[in-house]
Amino acid sequence: MTRITLATIAAIVALAPIASVSAPSHVMSKKHAIKAKAAATSISPTWMKIDAANKSVHFDIKMAENANNGTLNFNGYGHGDLTITVPLNWKVSMDVVNIGQGSIPHSLEIVPVTESIPNQGSDPPVFDGAETVELINGLGIGKSDKVDFTADKEGHYWMFCGVPNHGIGGMYDGFVVSATATVPTVRIGAHATK
Repeated sequence: MTRITLATIAAIVALAPIASVSAPSHVMSKKHAIKAKAAATSISPTWMKIDAANKSVHFDIKMAENANNGTLNFNGYGHGDLTITVPLNWKVSMDVVNIGQGSIPHSLEIVPVTESIPNQGSDPPVFDGAETVELINGLGIGKSDKVDFTADKEGHYWMFCGVPNHGIGGMYDGFVVSATATVPTVRIGAHATK
């Protein structure tokens, strides 16, 4: 019979990875939301190309890019930990591809931020053209779509996976259209809020 000592258990616990789960902004207190916003970091990702002269921005969006959040992610981010901000009335184009980590279909739609996370996507999106084909069934592994729209409504939105239960599982990030922004920006660690 193998005997497990307290020292063995302590060693196993010390070596085990520690998981961190953040609650969506709609269940966070205002104090925690302020801390989350204060912890936000602006980044200049290679997957964003800005054409300020033509007031347009292009994003390469990889769904299920890696194993983060059980592969329910956009460019590796989920649960609102990525926020894209675009100036009002700019043209947005997205090349969206399902990289396929996790071997399940995904989609993308820009939807309003709501008090509770929707079970699945719904038509129409906030902006005309702001969704991939196969919104509910999702794009299969390696499949892609191009999403083009004008960000003509100021506000806070979610970039959301419309496949049933993926949004609830955390496959959403922030998408903000701002009348005061002069160029598109990307922040990580920030939760999209109303």
